[in-house]
Amino acid sequence: MSDENFFQLSWNDYGLLIEDLWKDLEAKIKKHNVKIDAIIGILREGMFTAMPLAYKLNTYKVLTIQFKYMLYNGSNELKYISGLQDVEYDLPQNPTFLLCDTFPCGGKTKFLALEKIREKYSSEKFIFASLVQDLSVKNHKDFLFDAFAFDINEKWETSHPLFKKYGIDKNALNVLLPWENSGEEVASVVKKEWKYN
Repeated sequence: MSDENFFQLSWNDYGLLIEDLWKDLEAKIKKHNVKIDAIIGILREGMFTAMPLAYKLNTYKVLTIQFKYMLYNGSNELKYISGLQDVEYDLPQNPTFLLCDTFPCGGKTKFLALEKIREKYSSEKFIFASLVQDLSVKNHKDFLFDAFAFDINEKWETSHPLFKKYGIDKNALNVLLPWENSGEEVASVVKKEWKYN
């Protein structure tokens, strides 16, 4: 895999996808008659989803949790980097959390996030919001529902009009979001170390 295999979405494209995600989330919140008590963004890229939704939901209650695939003995291992911070605002005893990511391929991180969140909060109510829904991953029983902008199948194909417009609907995996750089993404796939500052 090389840098030229990626298609970089613009910030305008990203904004259109966030609007699609918001429409799906808003409709499902009304359908299930739920109130979100706080948002948890999975760092790093989950915050690009969490923050626009925090504004749409008119809330300042945003927490973070971080995981990162790190190169270890020639393979990528998912590492727990940082946990939920302490907050000064009140949350109900059993809060409903909106857990946000952006491109959760496979779903391992979101399931691990649930375990770690439960170490601090005894919540059993979670909603998952992401730009993409991986249809090949079975959903976790503890999610009340998922909200997403577009879905992909096991071949990473999507029918979303934006991807069709650019002719990239046959492999949504090779899309770079506006803030991503291809060097880091390629390093992850080919299992090479990426130098962070």
